[in-house]
Amino acid sequence: MKKIITSLSCLIAISSVAFTQKVSSKLLFQQGQTLEVSLKTKSTISQQAMGQAIDFTVDATGDHSFKVTNSTEDNNTLNHRVQHIAFAFDGMGQKMTFDSKIEKDLSGPFGKPIKDMLGKTYDVILDPAGNVMLAMPEKMALAESDSRMAIITSMLKDVMDLVQPPQKGKASFFKILPESEAGKGDAWTSSYEANGGKVDAAYAISDINDSTIVVDFAENSVTVTKAEMMGNETTTTMNNKSTGKIILDRISGIMREKTINTESNGNTEASFGTLPVTSKTTTVISVKPVLLN
Repeated sequence: MKKIITSLSCLIAISSVAFTQKVSSKLLFQQGQTLEVSLKTKSTISQQAMGQAIDFTVDATGDHSFKVTNSTEDNNTLNHRVQHIAFAFDGMGQKMTFDSKIEKDLSGPFGKPIKDMLGKTYDVILDPAGNVMLAMPEKMALAESDSRMAIITSMLKDVMDLVQPPQKGKASFFKILPESEAGKGDAWTSSYEANGGKVDAAYAISDINDSTIVVDFAENSVTVTKAEMMGNETTTTMNNKSTGKIILDRISGIMREKTINTESNGNTEASFGTLPVTSKTTTVISVKPVLLN
């Protein structure tokens, strides 16, 4: 973690001079506003098996929305819905596509769990900084997907990340800046549990101007995924290193865009042995505010 902070701090020091303007962590939501969130990810995975490299690629999109149903000085209530899920998979000699807007796809092997997601919603109450005060319900029961599809489902975790309500007392999707005021060059860290493992992250503000706040970040994480391969239960443990940039709206403090580049390596454990795995993933998240009449 110290190395991550040092690298970010040096990068900012080289490219900038002291900047005294401070920004607050307070988020400004507008009642009646809908925040349209689009997550796009491209993953390439290489797995070694019996001396052969098995390559997988997945391009996926997840569209979500948060409607601000109540906004006060003390808290904000947002209603979440999954709007659209789509992906294209190529691997193990198979090519598959899915689009939740196509009725035929909803009747296929992926349709049941995703159709269930599209039909459910939750409300989350955030404090002014974006921390979760309450989620209703606290957890949603979703239809189980075919275990044979788990390897693809695990590759879609980035676009599915917002499906479940966030935990009370934790940072929400919208929480980026530290609790105290921060200026250009300031850095901070966070640590939390996600995807069956731990995430250690370091952030630093690289720029503040009239319209945006730019935050650079680096993360180290471990993820654990259970799936089925060739009729065998498997457990895949991956060590991930991510870097990226977050652009926040200067006035509201709400994220406009986040880019994440991740390189991972690890192993898949199964009854037939241990298989080395490597992957590269690029994820782009965009947030578009829409004020409905």
